Amino acid sequence: MNAYLTIDDAPSETLGAKLDALDAHDVPAVLFCEGRRLDDYPALAERAVEAGYHLGNHTYSHPYASDSSVEAFEQELARTERRIDAVYDRTSVTRPARLFRFPYGDDGGDHAELFQQILDDYGFTGPNGAATGERPRFDWSWTLDAEDWETDDVAELRARFETALSEAGDGDEIVLFHDAGNSPELFEAFVGWLDDSDLDLADPLDLIR
Repeated sequence: MNAYLTIDDAPSETLGAKLDALDAHDVPAVLFCEGRRLDDYPALAERAVEAGYHLGNHTYSHPYASDSSVEAFEQELARTERRIDAVYDRTSVTRPARLFRFPYGDDGGDHAELFQQILDDYGFTGPNGAATGERPRFDWSWTLDAEDWETDDVAELRARFETALSEAGDGDEIVLFHDAGNSPELFEAFVGWLDDSDLDLADPLDLIR
């Protein structure tokens, strides 16, 4: 079973240590970035790109999409796109794809279909097989979640991780973790468990190639 690590709420001030952990275990990942965090920690975003990690869009200020107007959602999207493009420009790295994840997994409620159209218009790409009925989706969800934001205790996180693994199906897993709100120690422990598990860790971009 393949597993694809996706990391929300990046970059944080401790992303450097977390990139070290990913590199030590040779784990590929997509970092879904908030625009406001790119303003605060641009050098860490550049380091991530130069190290071969991919940046996705996680809006500018992390709002609930169902509480956002169409205009506000597009502004959140566009502000973050400009910042991500700037990171790739400054590092002279070609941006491989435009990826987007809704904060909180909230895809917009009554505006959900229109928001998918906006994502399509901006050139975002969802993972293969991510469809509702006959309509493709242009955002990234997840299938394995250890709910890391609920604890800062390594033992409790390990229990959550084991539970999530036991409930996983037989198919590929898109793994959700977070940058902001986690210590490097907690992050490194989680990456180590992923590496030691029976999951085959693969580049999330393989899902769209």
